[in-house]
Amino acid sequence: MKKFIAAFSLVACYSICRAQVNTPPLNAKTATSPIINDFVKPPAIGDVGSTTSGIVKVVSRQLMLPAVQQTKLSSTISEFLGNKKGITSLADTDPDGYLSRFNPLQKGLFSKMKGIMGVSTFSKFLSLKPSGSNIPGNPLSHLFF
Repeated sequence: MKKFIAAFSLVACYSICRAQVNTPPLNAKTATSPIINDFVKPPAIGDVGSTTSGIVKVVSRQLMLPAVQQTKLSSTISEFLGNKKGITSLADTDPDGYLSRFNPLQKGLFSKMKGIMGVSTFSKFLSLKPSGSNIPGNPLSHLFF
């Protein structure tokens, strides 16, 4: 009787432990990074000056920024786009590498923009982030992707 109870206990424990382990199927694709699943290829940056002026025009029109803020914003965005242009080619070959370089650039840009615009205006700016089919034609895409 003791052997039966011991054997039953071992089988029950094995079954319970086995049920807790979740193994993926052998042929399932696994993502290298959850961020890569949502990766959006950045739009190509042509002329930094014209791209900057297009972005500042859209932002200032949408947020009704005064001329002083537009000037400061223009130089900040121009610097960001110049730095971003150097890493954009990584988006095709190494999305992880692109994101690891882009994210600190974007964080620096956004902190400068928050200082220029103020917190409430900056939060309105974040609501202008392009999405879906609006990404390729929207000049603000250069700041977010």
